[in-house]
Amino acid sequence: MVQNATDYFTGQTSTDFLDPTNWESGQLPTDYHEVNITGTESAPVTAVIGSAYTTEVPSLTIGDYGTLKITACDTSSATAAPVFTAAALQIFDTGSLIVDTSSPVQLGINQISGTLTIDDSSNVTLTTQSLSGDGTINLNHSTLGTESAGVVLDNLMTVNLTGGSTVYTQGNGTGGVVNFDPSTQNMIVFDQSYSTVNTVFNNVSENSEFAINGSSGIVPVSASYSENSNGSYTLTIDTSNNQTITLGNINVESGYTPGSLTVTEDKAGDYVIADSNLSSSTVSGWPPGHDHSSSCDDNTNTGGGGCNNGGGDHHHHHDGCTTPTWWDHHSGSCHTPSTLPWKGHGDCSGHQTSCDTHNDNNFWDCVAKDHYSGCKSDWSNWANTTTSKGGCGTQIEHWHAGGCATAALPSDCNQQIHWTGAFTHSCG
Repeated sequence: MVQNATDYFTGQTSTDFLDPTNWESGQLPTDYHEVNITGTESAPVTAVIGSAYTTEVPSLTIGDYGTLKITACDTSSATAAPVFTAAALQIFDTGSLIVDTSSPVQLGINQISGTLTIDDSSNVTLTTQSLSGDGTINLNHSTLGTESAGVVLDNLMTVNLTGGSTVYTQGNGTGGVVNFDPSTQNMIVFDQSYSTVNTVFNNVSENSEFAINGSSGIVPVSASYSENSNGSYTLTIDTSNNQTITLGNINVESGYTPGSLTVTEDKAGDYVIADSNLSSSTVSGWPPGHDHSSSCDDNTNTGGGGCNNGGGDHHHHHDGCTTPTWWDHHSGSCHTPSTLPWKGHGDCSGHQTSCDTHNDNNFWDCVAKDHYSGCKSDWSNWANTTTSKGGCGTQIEHWHAGGCATAALPSDCNQQIHWTGAFTHSCG
């Protein structure tokens, strides 16, 4: 058996992973190279993958004081080839892997003692469906795992949820510590009815959501908090099969007193347990993390492509924007409907300039499907007519902001009305 050679990233020319002069061997690693990115305390090393790297790395080691940042944006399809693949991954204590792209990234067998950060993505796939080690996972406006493939989190691992993130767990692998950002809506999803969840949950607030995976067959019917003698809380969840799930280590945000809870089935079919003060539309709509499309939405990424390359504003943001404003990743601010990115002419990169009855399904594909998964048929029915925006009682009647019977297409082409009507509306 031939031992793979190890190639070390030196960064002697730049931070560019794809520049051969930055490698000790003087060439880019091949599929028989074990890649090593390691620095020192006085000379940390950072490598950046700005374009798709199609060579599968058999083994990636991010050593102490080493950082690998993946920003490559190469496709708008979650089923397309990953922009980076590592069959095995090891991150040392002071090492860091940052995934800052919504294009697919695939990671294999892993041992994480350092930090894995995922920003604005729902397309990081773990082939082993597990994260091992005692390191830290940072999710920022991201989803890790899916309804059908939850992630087993090592019981020594710390998970930080910020910016509207969701993590789907599997079995009793729910991590050692989960820290919620109390100012934004974030969610952890369980898939089995274990009687006791030993994970410590910190900074729980009105915005923190716990959920039971709808595909598990477990249906929670009620939930309540009780205060422990040390000032922490226990969350008790009763299910329809007369089982009880207990989360006994919940530490709340300073100033927050847990109150009554609601159990709501969301659009993904999961059962969300949330503070009753959260609006029902927020809880029952797309939960945090579900509003990611697969297109790269930041045109600062090199190697870009896909529906929204260069147009990066079509994701609705749950945090800091009030309906019907939208979050622009470029400026880091909210926009009113008049600057929303849709032409109605086959792409998502510009603004609507005229009413177009033939390309409205493109609006669905580029924008609306992130929010209203159950509305496609009703939307299509409207898109196929030139005389109205749907009959009374259809899901999209409020697209017209009133009077569905008089929704004459040519006479109602005010963009502000279109968007305001659409996003004060719930599909149910």
